[in-house]
Amino acid sequence: MKKIFSLLSGFVLVMNFVTAQSDVSKPIVVKAAYFDISPPLRDMVQMDPGRVDNTWKDGIVKNNPTPKGLIPETDNSNTVIPNLQTWFGSGFADTTIQNFEGVGNSTGGAPPDTDGDVGLNHYFQVVNMSYAIYNKSGVKILGPSQNKSIWNGFPGPWQNSNDGDAIVIYDEAADRWIFSQFALPNYYGSGTPNYEMIAVSQTSDPTGSWYRYAFTFVDMPDYPKISVWEDAYYMSSNRFHKSGGSYNYQGIGAIALNRAKMLAGDPGAEMVMFTLPSSNSAWRILPADCDGEFPPAGTPNYFVYSNDSQNKLVFYEFHVDWANTSNSTFIPGASLTVTPFSGSFPNHIPQKGTSVKLDDFGGSLMFRLPFRKFSDHWSMVAASTINVGNGVAGQRWYELRNSGAGWSVYQEGTYAPDDNCRWMSSIAMDATGNIALGYSISSSTMYPSIRYTGRLTCDPLGEMSIVESGIFNGTGSQIWNMSPDPSRWGDYSAMASDPSEPAKFWYTNEYYTTPSQSNWKTRIGSFSFAGVLCVEATADPSDLCIGSSTQLGVTASGGSGSYSYQWTSVPAGFTSSSQNPTAAPTVTTKFACTVNDGSTSRTDTVQVTVIPHPTANAGPDDTYCAYVPSFLLFGTAHDYFSVGWTTSGDGYYSSDSTLITRYFPGSNDKINGGVDLTLTAYAVPECNDSASNSTHITIDPCTGIEPASAAFTMVLKPNPAQNEFSLSVTGLSNNEVHCVITDMQGKVVYREMLTGSANVLIRVIPVSTLPKGIYMVRVLSGTQTKSEKLVIQ
Repeated sequence: MKKIFSLLSGFVLVMNFVTAQSDVSKPIVVKAAYFDISPPLRDMVQMDPGRVDNTWKDGIVKNNPTPKGLIPETDNSNTVIPNLQTWFGSGFADTTIQNFEGVGNSTGGAPPDTDGDVGLNHYFQVVNMSYAIYNKSGVKILGPSQNKSIWNGFPGPWQNSNDGDAIVIYDEAADRWIFSQFALPNYYGSGTPNYEMIAVSQTSDPTGSWYRYAFTFVDMPDYPKISVWEDAYYMSSNRFHKSGGSYNYQGIGAIALNRAKMLAGDPGAEMVMFTLPSSNSAWRILPADCDGEFPPAGTPNYFVYSNDSQNKLVFYEFHVDWANTSNSTFIPGASLTVTPFSGSFPNHIPQKGTSVKLDDFGGSLMFRLPFRKFSDHWSMVAASTINVGNGVAGQRWYELRNSGAGWSVYQEGTYAPDDNCRWMSSIAMDATGNIALGYSISSSTMYPSIRYTGRLTCDPLGEMSIVESGIFNGTGSQIWNMSPDPSRWGDYSAMASDPSEPAKFWYTNEYYTTPSQSNWKTRIGSFSFAGVLCVEATADPSDLCIGSSTQLGVTASGGSGSYSYQWTSVPAGFTSSSQNPTAAPTVTTKFACTVNDGSTSRTDTVQVTVIPHPTANAGPDDTYCAYVPSFLLFGTAHDYFSVGWTTSGDGYYSSDSTLITRYFPGSNDKINGGVDLTLTAYAVPECNDSASNSTHITIDPCTGIEPASAAFTMVLKPNPAQNEFSLSVTGLSNNEVHCVITDMQGKVVYREMLTGSANVLIRVIPVSTLPKGIYMVRVLSGTQTKSEKLVIQ
């Protein structure tokens, strides 16, 4: 076996890097401290997972150091959550396919840190100190064994370390397995260096040989979470540093491990790490874990955490450059506002039969952060526990999407269908967009149990439609009293989408059969949504020009596979039993299709917006004196995309593409004694439709009448008006005043000749009989004209 030992040089390299000239450190580059290739795991000595001392996990390192930005333990039970789902889904899932016992507690410690993943042929489960490998029928083929069994014969200071926080993930693109746990040989001494042990299976068989690596860390890389991406295996951690006998929180670490080299068994594999200080609000940040096809090469990995003090999901983007690692970057990305929530639970999680409360892990995004690339968008799903009031913990879940313009919240929901607490969750999405959510559930009248729910891609946004189902109903509580802290539970569970079977998911979590301090057990279950009837209606096009037709369609999946269809419409009038009928609505219409598979019916709707013919009105005919340089036009139009003015004469418009414009008559217009002005309204381009209307303007020579030296003024009060308004005109050129009121279609609704004296006219005009809306008030005095808008309420 080829081996490299560079522990000392790697450690010195880390120590010499200067961090935090800004919030984000400079890139810290470290090569693997040691590498070898193991014998086949099935041939290695398997260490029985006997009792070990891991009480340090409950002592010096706490789950809740409350870094800056997290809300303190205060009750937000009065918070109103608008997207709260208080009902159970009604879509029945298939009966659980596999449901078998996982690794139990033989080490004596808690929590189990239950994790697992599924490949093409295996399910690999790991807890804090031990692991087991099963085939997909639930038959155990290796284990349970101590996690350090995978590193048997791997020499170095980490020998005999079985310190936990283990993670196993399946690299779907490479058909390989990645297994990790940290080693803390100096925990009771100086506290440094620390190590992250990472093994990559040499083939798709996890019982075969593994490429084994050790990476050095100055700070303790607590709560490490690993993910798969095209250019790296990414890892996050909460960093702790020992000082004065205690471990103090230092902020988060973001790490990229050279995936290409590790898959090839290259002993020179390196890692690039960035750190954020404890003053940063990032806490339990997660790297995106790609299921299925990778995004394009060069796409950064997305690290995301939940900030409940700001009601945001906060992104960092990690781009690693293996050709020149100094060019690697870890920079702030999107910051998405979500529905307000609190992750604070002063009373924590109750259990049946005991006063001991469980740690809620409130507010943090729970492992994993699954990523999916679809044909027209990318998705990530995430879940966390939030306070929904009255001492109840519910599940806040998100689907984030990027359709090319950046990340946004596509949908979110809060699942709390009854008064039981749901926490310690994990979420996943399959290749068709179905989502499964698993969690622990407990209350003062219920022992902690394992359940799941989910939704289909065709379901209403923000709703978990699958009926809640149980993988195991617990019959005991965890009575380990860690007062004043809550009893630690979890610290995570694992939901995974089966890479070989869409709509099938695997979930693992912990439970108890009898009340005890730490005699936890774990369960592994698989289930499928493939048998649930899913219906999605479509219309092409969904925006329709009047007189055209649209192709309706409905896609059904799940259920029996044999379907009948029935279409109806609102407004009524359309029916069809065809799967893909054609319709030609004359008004905007909602079409509904009910699909029946012989035992179950589901309905989906689609709306078709009908674009009517445009209308245009150039306004009433009018007369102006020849010496008036221009006159104002008030055109109106409806159901149009654009408008245009044309003239029969030789004048011009101040703007020929707006409804209200000014026309400047030409010399021929005056010679001819008038002009026709035409307004044309055009429909949206795809409808190729238009409507025109003309107004005739008479141009009077007005011989012998001199233009006024100054224009008069007019005031409308009140405006808006209700029953009446006062028209005040000052600076009149003569005593005769014409008042005309038109609606916005140019129709005259009021006309009166008024007389005044001393160049002042005041007239109260009743409008109580006119409909509410906008009108034009035009006053003509001699050769002068004034117009004002009047709003009637």
